[in-house]
Amino acid sequence: MAEALNLPTADPGRNHEEGRLVRAHLEHARSQVAEAVGLQNSRIAFTSGLAEGARTVLSSIMQRSTGAILLSAIERETFHATAEVLGEPKILSIDAEGFLDLEALSAALEQSPAALCCQWANQEVGTIQPIEEIAALAAKHDVPLIVDASAAGRLEPAEWMTTAWILLSSEGLGGPAGIGAITVPQGHILRPLLLGGAQERGRRASLEATLLALGFGAAAEENALERPREAPRLAALTNNLVEAAMTVGGVTRIGPHHHGERLPDVVCLEVEGVSSEAIVVGLDRRGVASHSGAACASETFEPSPVLLAMGLDVEHSVRLSVSWKNDETEVADFGQRFTATVDELRALR
Repeated sequence: MAEALNLPTADPGRNHEEGRLVRAHLEHARSQVAEAVGLQNSRIAFTSGLAEGARTVLSSIMQRSTGAILLSAIERETFHATAEVLGEPKILSIDAEGFLDLEALSAALEQSPAALCCQWANQEVGTIQPIEEIAALAAKHDVPLIVDASAAGRLEPAEWMTTAWILLSSEGLGGPAGIGAITVPQGHILRPLLLGGAQERGRRASLEATLLALGFGAAAEENALERPREAPRLAALTNNLVEAAMTVGGVTRIGPHHHGERLPDVVCLEVEGVSSEAIVVGLDRRGVASHSGAACASETFEPSPVLLAMGLDVEHSVRLSVSWKNDETEVADFGQRFTATVDELRALR
């Protein structure tokens, strides 16, 4: 992105030397994103992020479809809010580990809904959905599948991705915030939400955010290259983090029990006898950034709808994650700071 600051301040849609130069860099970034998910360049449309992507795809589908919009109970709030505006949302239940009920899904698909929204992996508890089976069910009933892949950057691409509308996020890969992408299934047309120009192959009107796109592309390429080594490393860090937290006593891990069914870089813990916000504030005082509540509601203190849907304790949980920036030393330091925080809060109680 720093190197890109030296590019001309030119519109990549213009047919002059400066415009063609910027266009070449923009299309290189598109290629990096496409290759990271194993798809063709022409299938990638840049957006400002997940919220715009969800609204664009659902709006496009609902222009020519009728019926309910199916959503799992743990989809991000932007999907629920958009579905309420555009149609009739139908919520699909999940179990205590965060998995979608496939029998209930199959029955709901038989009612000819307009679309199915299902995240690949959950950003709060780390649950990885059986997305290949879900995609097969959606295809069997000819129902468009919209997949939130914003938390799934550490997971390997698969064949099902060619038939789904997939929403990608730059910041989930360590790239800049403010940019994301939609993957358009073969043979489908994405009707633009933003009108007035032919940018992004007519899929989104507005001058492209070239600097952000270049950052997104670089992050996507590096993440794809490092994924085979980085995912196991992050999983080991997360396991060490959980083990350190559990030495305190009264701490349990929320989410799937099996390693292959959860993300390598996210963990949610329930801490007996201490409120979520008190833990967040106490850890912050000791230099540890954590979170409670919904991952997409950073400016509110509302209970996590994910944990509510799972039937779990929403008042005593804390969400933690590790990334390329973290190492074993920081995880060891976390153990000491977490212990001191919980002990202090329990003493105050």
